[in-house]
Amino acid sequence: MTSEREAAGRVVEPAPPVRSRRSLLFVPGSTPERIAKAALSGADGLILDLEDAVAAGEKARAREWVVAALKRVDFGGRERVVRINAFGTSEGRADLAAVVPAGSDAVLLPKVEHPGELERVDEEVTRLEREAGLREGGTRFHLLIETVAGVVNAHALARGSARNAALMFGAADFTRETRGRLVPGRVSEVYALSQVLLAARAAGLDAIDTPYFELRDRSGLEAHAGFAADLGFDGKAVIHPDQIEIVNLVFTPSAEAVAEARHVLAAYGDAEARGVGAVSLGGRFIDAAHVRGARQILARTRVGRQP
Repeated sequence: MTSEREAAGRVVEPAPPVRSRRSLLFVPGSTPERIAKAALSGADGLILDLEDAVAAGEKARAREWVVAALKRVDFGGRERVVRINAFGTSEGRADLAAVVPAGSDAVLLPKVEHPGELERVDEEVTRLEREAGLREGGTRFHLLIETVAGVVNAHALARGSARNAALMFGAADFTRETRGRLVPGRVSEVYALSQVLLAARAAGLDAIDTPYFELRDRSGLEAHAGFAADLGFDGKAVIHPDQIEIVNLVFTPSAEAVAEARHVLAAYGDAEARGVGAVSLGGRFIDAAHVRGARQILARTRVGRQP
C-alpha cells in the first residue's frame, strides 16, 4: 500500500491500497509442484515459505526451487512474497542473497522485533539490488509480528523502513509467548491485533491477519476472518487453498455495502452542489467522514478484482 506518511506532526489518512491482499497463501518452498498449482489459485498473493514449512535438511534445496519458481512460473500478477529464515542466521542471509536477485516482489521477515534489525536487512537488500542491477527499493517488506516484543514495538517497526508494505500478525508464536490460548472469540489476540492494525494504519501499510489453523472448519474460518475484517484488517494469511474463497469473500465489500457507498456519494454530491456540508440519508446523518469511508469501500472493490 502506498500512502502519505506523517506530515507536519499530523497522521494523515492512508490512501486506498494499490494491491489487493485479501488472501496470501502460504506454500512450502520444498514443494515445487504445489507452487505451480498455487500460482493458478484465487489467492491475491503467495508466500513461498523457506522457514517453518521446510525441514532443516531441505533448506538449501527449497531455496533453489523457490528461485526457479520466481524465474519460470507465471504467477498471473499475484504478489510473490518469500518468507525467509531469521536474518540473523546463515540460512536467512542465504535466503536473501538468493531471492532478491531472483526478483521476488517482497520478503516476509519472521519474528521481527526491533527497528535496528530492520535497518540491517534494508541495507543488505539494497546492496543485493545494486549488485543485481535491480531498481533500489523495489523489494518490499512484509513484517511478521508474532512475538511480544514485536507487538510492543509495532509502531516503530511499521516506520522502520520505506520498503514496508504490510504488517502480518502471527498468533501461534505470540500466544505461546504470552502463555495464552487460541480461543474462538479471539480474546487472547485482540490487544495484539489492535496494536498491529493501528501501527499499520498510522504508517500507511496493509494489515494482514494470522492464519486459521482448523482446515476443515469453514464456519470457524468465516468467523475468524470476519473478526479481523470488522477490526479493519485488509486480508488474511491462509494455509490451504480451500480457505481462499471464504477469505476473499469476507474481505471483499458486499454488493449491499457497495450500493450503499454509491448512494452516500450521490446524496453527498447533491448536497455539496447546494452548498450543504452534511445531509440526512434514510434517517442517517452523512458528512465528509462517511464520504471518505464510502470512497474507501469502492476503492477496495476495484482493487479486489485484481489480478
